[in-house]
Amino acid sequence: MQAVERWLEIEALLEGKALRIVVLDLDDETLRLVVYFRDGTNLRIAEQWEQTTLKRYSYYWLTADNHLKIGWDNAPHHANLTTFPHHKHIERQDNLVDSSETCLEEVLAFLSLVE
Repeated sequence: MQAVERWLEIEALLEGKALRIVVLDLDDETLRLVVYFRDGTNLRIAEQWEQTTLKRYSYYWLTADNHLKIGWDNAPHHANLTTFPHHKHIERQDNLVDSSETCLEEVLAFLSLVE
């Protein structure tokens, strides 16, 4: 998937839910965005696609003063977790737990932003 196409999908998905979306990088099949919400929190989105397959992702939900609330990613460095490589960080980078959310749409559903 091309990054521009995915950006447009994300904009449509978050229409009316996000205060603003800031594009940090759109390069072929890689995108990085920051979504700002009305409650002051923000979601930092990074995705790498290979055609129609999501290869790498990270979604970090931060407080208004940029402290970690929850961060989801699939970096392959926590092999001890049952959902390896998918995992999430709760409030701290070293507080790791299994994650069943493996794409942006599932993260947004977890945050009750989409059905």
